[in-house]
Amino acid sequence: MKIRFPFPAGAAGALRRLRPFGVLGLGLLLAACAHQDYQPPAAERPAPPRPSVQTPPAKQPSQTIKALPSAPKAAGAQRSRSGNHPRYAPPPDADAYWDNGLGVYVVKGQRLYYRERLYYRWNDGWYSSGRPDGPWESVEGPGVPPGLRNLYSPR
Repeated sequence: MKIRFPFPAGAAGALRRLRPFGVLGLGLLLAACAHQDYQPPAAERPAPPRPSVQTPPAKQPSQTIKALPSAPKAAGAQRSRSGNHPRYAPPPDADAYWDNGLGVYVVKGQRLYYRERLYYRWNDGWYSSGRPDGPWESVEGPGVPPGLRNLYSPR
């Protein structure tokens, strides 16, 4: 059985003659990729000499400054409202403030709440939407932020 190549008989000879150029080109490509100036790791490099600088001794204060006593904290002094939360971004479409007790942003002037890109509202059950004007979808307990779950009692 004779094996036939898809090239004419003369083409095989031409390909054999071009093989050294292909090998040479591949070798040059690999050599170009591998050539880089070698930088030893920082632990092996000697540290540059540092000029010696003498610092004058620190002056001791002649008086001792006492801290003012702190005001006593009243129970419930923690504010439930604040500007923004460090983890959750405020709503992009509405003016809102962060409520620490609920763990959500409260939209000013409306009964809307916002957390993690979703608005929430109560209408005989919890509903959520990606926009303050809807469309609204019903949400069950686990899908509602924990602080909102017990805010309104089901009717």
